Amino acid sequence: MAKKKLNEAPPIDYGDGRERMSPDIERKLGSQEHPLGAHQAFPDVDKDGIPDNFEELIASQRFKDVIQKVKDATGVENIDPQTFMSLQPMLMQAARRIMQIESQNRETLENLAVELVVNEMGIPEGDLQFDAKLEKPDMSGMQTKPQEKKKKKEEPQFPNFEMEDEAAKRLQKLDLEKQKRRFINSLIQGSAKKAHYMYHLVNEKLNEINPDLVGLYSIVMSVNDLMYWIMPDMEGMIGGGGAESAMAGKEELDLETDPPTIKATGLMFPILVHELYKGVMEYISAHGLPSDPEMADEVIGMEDTLPAEVWDLRLGPVIWEKFLEIYPDNFFDMEEQKRIKNYFYFKFVSLEAEEFLKLAKEILSGSQKGKDQVKKMVDDIVKQLKQEDYEDVSGEISEPEPTPVDTSQELDMDTILDKINKSGMESLTKAEKDFLYNL
Repeated sequence: MAKKKLNEAPPIDYGDGRERMSPDIERKLGSQEHPLGAHQAFPDVDKDGIPDNFEELIASQRFKDVIQKVKDATGVENIDPQTFMSLQPMLMQAARRIMQIESQNRETLENLAVELVVNEMGIPEGDLQFDAKLEKPDMSGMQTKPQEKKKKKEEPQFPNFEMEDEAAKRLQKLDLEKQKRRFINSLIQGSAKKAHYMYHLVNEKLNEINPDLVGLYSIVMSVNDLMYWIMPDMEGMIGGGGAESAMAGKEELDLETDPPTIKATGLMFPILVHELYKGVMEYISAHGLPSDPEMADEVIGMEDTLPAEVWDLRLGPVIWEKFLEIYPDNFFDMEEQKRIKNYFYFKFVSLEAEEFLKLAKEILSGSQKGKDQVKKMVDDIVKQLKQEDYEDVSGEISEPEPTPVDTSQELDMDTILDKINKSGMESLTKAEKDFLYNL
């Protein structure tokens, strides 16, 4: 009986609150029928003998955070289907008032949004340029469903085990790259969702424009977050062609300009900040795509869809929080913290897919192994940046330290040639290659 009760316990932890997410969302979390379902980077979970999964744990945390923000912004203590109906008129009234205020301060707010993102993300002057527009975005042409694979011209089928092996390896690599991109997208959306609330960092400047703005933004942003959890099948609505009415922001990256341009459009200030922040994250994350352009296009076509973005916005904020928690204890005491953070993120997304997913899993689990790996990467970055700063000031370029030659074993031509014949050049050690090149 006790075991049966444990197995029947609800996997979503609502705590003492009476608020509940949509049964449709709860079911998808439990069955893992969503774009992030059973992701390779998610750690295994079996808490207190109750069968559950990592998605349900982070969804529980995120839902509680969203509910608390709504209560703080609106003053409504119990959020249930009945009270939610009263929140909708409050949301619409706040949105209309925001539009009135912002329409008279458009250029000031556009410039403030760019300034806020540049300062908060530590973007060096001249690295990027920005085109920020405070207006309703044009969502036409947005990808609402995964692209179908392009059919290749059929060729005569001959038994060729080598070709079959190559095809199998490519499919395996494609699957890893898709998993990697899916996780990166959750980091992009999760960090950018946090940026929805960055307006608090410029409270004083917003109060100078209008003292009602900050409170109005809090109502709109918190209730908007709540809708992601109580509206059933939001991703289905967007995938069915409802994107234009549901989305209030858009960003795109123009790599043809020098420097590259982040173009962002948002219906109101917090959304514009969110899109600018997301654009910068997209720019840095582009280094995480496969080096093969054809595979990169295939991965983007299958993973970068609006319905999948809904789930990234739901679960991504907690994934991003766990990503930040893994930094070394002394990280936030370091100079140029933002610069180091950008370098680390760049190096993390640039890892090969298999190595990336392994480290991502260690990070999400909060393991000591993950902490040690991240600390080593951060220490290497700090060392590298100090060296670069020294070279900039002194004008000297220091030569890299020579790699020590392994002399623990005798090197001879016959042994090395035999190894090449059996396993190819890639099987040689650094010492063996140096031996050949120095002959």
